[in-house]
Amino acid sequence: MSPSATKSREATESQAAVPPVEVRGATIVEALRINGRDLAGQAAMRRRVGDSWEVLTWADYVKAVAELVASLAVLGVEPGERAAILSNNRVEWHLADQAILANGSVTVPVYQTSSPDQIAYILGHSEARVCFVEDAGQLAKVLQVRDQLPRLQRVVQMDGALEVSGDPLVMSLEALRALGRHRSSVEPDLVDERAEAVAPDQLATLVYTSGTTGRPKGTMITHDNIMWTLRSSTTPIEMRPGERLLSFLPLSHIAERMMSDFLPIAIGGETWFARSLTTVSEDLRECRPTVFFAVPRLWEKLREGVLDQLKEKPAPLRLAVSGYVRLGLRNAERGQEGQKPGRIAPRVHAALDRVLGAKLRAALGLGEAHVFITAAAPIHPELIRWFHAIGIPLLELYGQTEGCGPTTSNLPGHNKIGTVGPPIPGVELRIADDHEILVRGGNVCAGYFEDPEGTAELIDADGWMHTGDLGVIDEDGFLRISGRKKDLIINAAGKNISPQNIELDLRNHPLISQAVVIGEGRRYLTALVALDAEQLAAWAAQQQKTGDPEALSKDPDVLLAVQSAIDDVNAKRSRVESIRKFRILPKDLSVADGELTPTLKPKRFVVSQRYSSLVEEMYTDET
Repeated sequence: MSPSATKSREATESQAAVPPVEVRGATIVEALRINGRDLAGQAAMRRRVGDSWEVLTWADYVKAVAELVASLAVLGVEPGERAAILSNNRVEWHLADQAILANGSVTVPVYQTSSPDQIAYILGHSEARVCFVEDAGQLAKVLQVRDQLPRLQRVVQMDGALEVSGDPLVMSLEALRALGRHRSSVEPDLVDERAEAVAPDQLATLVYTSGTTGRPKGTMITHDNIMWTLRSSTTPIEMRPGERLLSFLPLSHIAERMMSDFLPIAIGGETWFARSLTTVSEDLRECRPTVFFAVPRLWEKLREGVLDQLKEKPAPLRLAVSGYVRLGLRNAERGQEGQKPGRIAPRVHAALDRVLGAKLRAALGLGEAHVFITAAAPIHPELIRWFHAIGIPLLELYGQTEGCGPTTSNLPGHNKIGTVGPPIPGVELRIADDHEILVRGGNVCAGYFEDPEGTAELIDADGWMHTGDLGVIDEDGFLRISGRKKDLIINAAGKNISPQNIELDLRNHPLISQAVVIGEGRRYLTALVALDAEQLAAWAAQQQKTGDPEALSKDPDVLLAVQSAIDDVNAKRSRVESIRKFRILPKDLSVADGELTPTLKPKRFVVSQRYSSLVEEMYTDET
């Protein structure tokens, strides 16, 4: 094993001191019931109510779930049937999810940003009998397509007063729970019988892919997939009983579901619910999570926030922090290259870390965290190194919905920046002849719902799951992702080019929020670039310029800044992989406009089609 992948003595001793976390229960249903028995009075979830955080104990959790299980029985929802959830992250999301699972039924999460047409497809394809919706706005989207959903029996609104009266399809969550309380009073063994009948090989959830091309597929994940993955990943990543997590990424995505829904149940942890994406920074400081998971875009925002605040501090403090970060970066780089860190620099950095580093982490709300995770999209190695430099050893994970979340992971003290780590215990990894990453293990799903052809394409006869991602395994067994098969650009000369790392380097520039590289069938590469609105506003103020983002995107100085970023990216690549022209988009890409997936990855086809006129402008000189 090369020096860059070995554990330090301190890290090894630290790992040895952490007892393995115990994941109890054969199913997540059983794990929840164990917590209700053994951790009854401890906090399971917290939500912001007014100026304080309201606590829901494990006993409260289990009681509420039991009421809803009995309620589902009243509605005639049988084990194996599907029930959907269309909502932002909230306590009631977890209650509905665990009730569906304890009923022996199958949860179908629906992204809260989904359009009525998307909702109609997922609820129709899954034949959902019940749909839990957050509020009147989500209810309206379901009612708009109700005629396309003959199997839908009831829509349950979780928050706010019902604006629909006399509609037999609609009821409030409290009314549903009242039905359950009554049913349990006359049939007290019903809930136990249904929960205890749930088997590990039973289907737990259908997680529909985000559908960047074509209709989304319903990934079939079993209880055994969930528990196997939790057992394989918690101990290597050094999870501990009672971890505290902040939930803010969409629960409809498998990564957030595993982290803030299933993981706390498995290890007796505690989930806090952020009020919204806009309040995450404030909620972080109040929650002070011990484990923090975020997508790369949020890690970028956290770094930008630190740097922006430093600009307003006195010069001596700015210089001290800059020196601290430089030393940290130097130590991180030397460690990755297998070099000895030296004698003086680490001591100076450690001394500064106890003062400056501790204050930076506390200001972010990460002063009590010991596990920091990035996943769901590529992240630039320089961003990871920056966080390492301020005492936040960010771990990059890799996986997919079809693998129940993690497939590989960097680990504490065993972290090679620029890779996504070795396979988690029990997972087999293989690189096919065309460089596609193949996976086999207990995390691999049961296939796609009602789609035998898609399932056969996903999982071959030998049990290998074909991820669609491209990569290489290095001499230490660490995986490096090189691109996505479907994203490969084949230019006019027949050269295969992976745009992913080019786009990642572009996004590392503060002004650039997103980038989409174009070039299929063309003689050269071009790029559509979206600017970060906050960074653009800060840049404009510094340059004493005015105007809205669309006007500023045409400013000659902005064009020069983007060209400079592109020049830097091109300097590291061959001519055929260099970007010859670019266009700045009139606004940033968004999930709401269907241009980004819920994990903030650009939908390449959507963006290139929506801005096809700009694309054609860049190729007017082609013959």
